[in-house]
Amino acid sequence: MSKIRFTSGKDEMSGSHIVEPGETLGGIAAKYDLSLDDLIRWNNIENPDHIDVGQKIGLSGHEPAGDQIYVVQPGDTVSEIAEKFGLRWVDIGAANKLEDINKIYAGQKLIIPATGVARGPAT
Repeated sequence: MSKIRFTSGKDEMSGSHIVEPGETLGGIAAKYDLSLDDLIRWNNIENPDHIDVGQKIGLSGHEPAGDQIYVVQPGDTVSEIAEKFGLRWVDIGAANKLEDINKIYAGQKLIIPATGVARGPAT
């Protein structure tokens, strides 16, 4: 089952797709009747053969920035997730009010903030 989150911009409605297990970028493009080349360009994807479960794929060239949801996979750590999204572990910890960043579990949904939210220097 795919999850689509629509966010309204100033003059348009644009959506995004959250990657589910087993999906491919080509399959997502076909599902929404979009070209694979457009999805690659709009999302700055370097390797179209590698997308991650929980990754947000913008469905237009004008996807507004916003928080997204990441589904924790077996073996994930908050630090690795943060690195994947260009954030600090403290940003994800703060956005999710995690008391212990070492206690996350597969299937858990984490908010990935559009920008860093924690104050102070990263450690």
